[in-house]
Amino acid sequence: MKDKYLSAIICSLFLISIGPALGGEVKISNLQYPGSPETLTVGERVPIVVGITYSNLEESTLSLHLAYADFPPRFQSGGEVTLSGSGTYLFPPAEIMVPASYSIPSGWPEYINEWHLKVEIWKGDKLRSSKAFTLLVENPENKPEAKISSIEYVVPPDTIAVGEESLVRVHATYSNLADGTKIEATLRDQSGVIASGVSRPLSGSGEVAFRMTIKPRKAGVWAIDAVLATVSGSMLVGDKKRFQINVVGA
Repeated sequence: MKDKYLSAIICSLFLISIGPALGGEVKISNLQYPGSPETLTVGERVPIVVGITYSNLEESTLSLHLAYADFPPRFQSGGEVTLSGSGTYLFPPAEIMVPASYSIPSGWPEYINEWHLKVEIWKGDKLRSSKAFTLLVENPENKPEAKISSIEYVVPPDTIAVGEESLVRVHATYSNLADGTKIEATLRDQSGVIASGVSRPLSGSGEVAFRMTIKPRKAGVWAIDAVLATVSGSMLVGDKKRFQINVVGA
């Protein structure tokens, strides 16, 4: 009788030990999406490819959800499949569309916005596996810009002489700049940079001017490019305009 009880206890322990395995295991093993630095635009449909591995799985219907990880709390279905045993499965590409307004009511507040999502695998009402990922959404309305509005210089037919210093003022407008962004203005000819200036830290929208002194080395028509570029901040912005000065011999 004692041996029977012992056998029953061992059998029970054996069943308990394999009990969790009977439910099976499901893991997301493959996740393909357009990652950084690639950006998306509002209304664009994005294919998301998800692959899973499964083991010791009783016959089960697994469904793929693409879930918004933060706000608003919603998801869209990406299809389902019935599987059993062990193996791998690649879901057909699931499309998700970039919404016009995500963080209501502000929409996409930055030029480049992070859209946080999750891939979820469900079995009935139970979440079996999930993985987070991020898409970058571009909002052209908030694109940082810096443009040359005007250039003050000695305009032909007026001239300057070889070796004579001449003042050039470059006026620029800017918009949607991140806080602390600096703009650099350079004057360039065929030989390279001949003068430059850097703004104070800027943000948002406004106007800025640069004063630079140039000195010609030879007579003739002097073609000069005024170039703007950011020297700080996450986005590279800029503009370029060409002007000419008539230079005469000293």
